[in-house]
Amino acid sequence: MPAPTARQTLTQALQRLGYALLLPVSILPLAALLHRLGQPDVLDLAVLSLAGQALFGQMPLIYAVAIAFGLSRQGQGIQALAGAINFLLLSSAFNTLSPGLHADMICGILAGLTTALIFSWSRTLRLPGWLRPLQEDLPGLLISALACLLLVIPLFLFWPMLEAGISQVDTHLLTTPFGAFCYGVLNRLLIPLGLHQVLGSLVGLGESNLQALASAQPLHEGYFAGLYPVIMFGLPGACFAIWVHRKRLQRLPQGGMLLTLALTSALVGITEPIEFLFAFTAPWLFLAHTLLTGISFAVCSGLGIKVGSYFSAGLLDLVLSYAAGEHSFWLIPLGILFFVAYALLFSLLLERSPLSLPSRTLAEDLPQLANVTPTDPQMLAIQFLKVLGGMDNLQAMSVCLTRLSLRVGDMALVDQSRLTALGSLSWIVLNDHQLVLVLGPNAGLIEGQIRMLAERQSVPLGLEPGKAQP
Repeated sequence: MPAPTARQTLTQALQRLGYALLLPVSILPLAALLHRLGQPDVLDLAVLSLAGQALFGQMPLIYAVAIAFGLSRQGQGIQALAGAINFLLLSSAFNTLSPGLHADMICGILAGLTTALIFSWSRTLRLPGWLRPLQEDLPGLLISALACLLLVIPLFLFWPMLEAGISQVDTHLLTTPFGAFCYGVLNRLLIPLGLHQVLGSLVGLGESNLQALASAQPLHEGYFAGLYPVIMFGLPGACFAIWVHRKRLQRLPQGGMLLTLALTSALVGITEPIEFLFAFTAPWLFLAHTLLTGISFAVCSGLGIKVGSYFSAGLLDLVLSYAAGEHSFWLIPLGILFFVAYALLFSLLLERSPLSLPSRTLAEDLPQLANVTPTDPQMLAIQFLKVLGGMDNLQAMSVCLTRLSLRVGDMALVDQSRLTALGSLSWIVLNDHQLVLVLGPNAGLIEGQIRMLAERQSVPLGLEPGKAQP
């Protein structure tokens, strides 16, 4: 197998960082919900509000721990602890040198990254025999702490300029219709690569977003409203168009699956199952989706609609962010227009080039409907293992919300024809050894069951599908 290029190595590293960022990002809606429920006009419980504010206040520390843990080889707890310690060292040293800047978040991200890189490198060192029992932990702990203390010098020199630049982009470029359009298109284009979280975290380092985080307010308020019409209305409209199209062609409509995907997008803002349904099999649909997203951002910017988000711009986010936004009501009629636009445009494009979903006719599919997918998680995991060529063929596995990334020894042993029957919404074969399954909410459950089965059989499963196993 050819060695990966520098571009592939960088992309894989950024993807892993994007996956690691999902944990702290997913905590934000919980913190927002606690904060909102504790307000006087809801439950009037100060303890809930204080709990939410405490989570918001500790987000830099949570970022440091999550990145250090998420980038570790086997999910080592000691590496997560080192990330927390190194953040405290870095932030304390920086605040001593320059107390007036908003640097806690960048300190958390840098501490997590530095810890992960140093720990990975330190495992190649060889200690004297009497220190051999500490080979795994001691070098990484000491060297990463020293590196974070030294990191405060370039951070002190360059961060004021970088913070000012990011703040200028946030407050002047992205708040214009053209800037918002570009951000919306880029945000969706990075979805297949798993890099949209990296983009969101980068622009979130501006002063306005850090102040919003400190006061438990929605983030990206000035330019993020355009995502609500797309996620709550547009993508469900796309699901409706796909359902109508399949019904017209006398294919199995898959209405239950499409309804589940639409509700998941509209209610909680998880869009990957829908986007992965056509991102690789129908790129013209994905391109139309990215352009419509950009248009939604531009329209909301032009109309002065300012509604931030805690997580992913679903109904839950809108309920939590509605009161803090400006012209929030207009998201609803605008969203209805985008539902119609997505439904009409996707219907037109599907007529010209059908989507590559399972294409048997309805009459051919009906006899197979008796083969119900196992509801027991362990049985479902066993069925997936059989389809993947057995436990011996599976080398590494990682989960990212709705996706399961896998590395197999021989792709020819994977029975792709049975993946749909087991509930896989879509899948992408990246190369001769890597594939990604889009499983929706079941991804984490199936990953846990497969790992449990692997432990029972003493089969080592790696956490890095992008790397060849030794």
